[in-house]
Amino acid sequence: MNGNDKINKSMKVLLSSAIICAFMTGSAFSQQNGKTEPANNQKKEETKKTTDKITSDKAVDGWRISDYKPYITAIKDLEKLSKEYSEFMLKRSIDEYSRGLDTLDDMLTEIERLRTEYKNKKYLNEKWYWQEVDRKNAQERYIQRLKNEAKTKSITNFTKSINNLDKIKSNELKNDPKYIEFKSKLFRVYVSTQFDLGNFKPCLPILERYITLSEETRKDIWAYKYLANCYAFMEETLKKSKSPSEEDIVYYKNMKNKSMLQAVELKHGTDSVEFKELQRIVQLDEKKSESININK
Repeated sequence: MNGNDKINKSMKVLLSSAIICAFMTGSAFSQQNGKTEPANNQKKEETKKTTDKITSDKAVDGWRISDYKPYITAIKDLEKLSKEYSEFMLKRSIDEYSRGLDTLDDMLTEIERLRTEYKNKKYLNEKWYWQEVDRKNAQERYIQRLKNEAKTKSITNFTKSINNLDKIKSNELKNDPKYIEFKSKLFRVYVSTQFDLGNFKPCLPILERYITLSEETRKDIWAYKYLANCYAFMEETLKKSKSPSEEDIVYYKNMKNKSMLQAVELKHGTDSVEFKELQRIVQLDEKKSESININK
């Protein structure tokens, strides 16, 4: 092979290499371009969404409202009329109600366990009857303490539950039979628990609200039994105070008697012996009160 043939062969090799490199580069560019174009489209779409979100944070007139917090109370209160806000407060109320019930149920379970344990246990160290009496009294005091602690704790939950319900403004929700049923249950457990603890005064406003909830609650005998006892407590408390208001004493006496008559009427009817006998007792009570006031 002469010099010219060597040069021609070298030129062919270089030319082939250049063609291969150009093809591979073009192919790579084509693949990269195919991936980049959709990526660019996706990026444009995300940018558009971001722009739309920024735009949605503005009112039609261009106000930025995403961090708006009203200063005027009336405007703020209007926002509470929404059904969404009311449903949120109802959920919180139900949560507190459930916590209160769980506390009471746990207490009952623990007391049942203790009573079984006390009954089955052998007290071989007790030689005298008074030792047995002391031990049983101590056990009952402990059980009573468990009851009071659980009921006091549950009252905190029930009070929060009622407060949350009072924040509900949606008429649509307030007129829902399920809402009224839940409110009735909440009021009943609140009153019965407070009454057990000897807290009679806070029962009154809830009982007075309870009997206005529905036709069913208006005819609830137990509501009037609780009312009569709570009114009687207020009457006696005022009588024992240093400077009692006669007007208030008469008011609670009349409400007590009215509640007792209502309870007996619902159970026995106005023509019953029980109702007529209670009427006689009420009349004597009211005459006695009038006589005391006249003598004063």
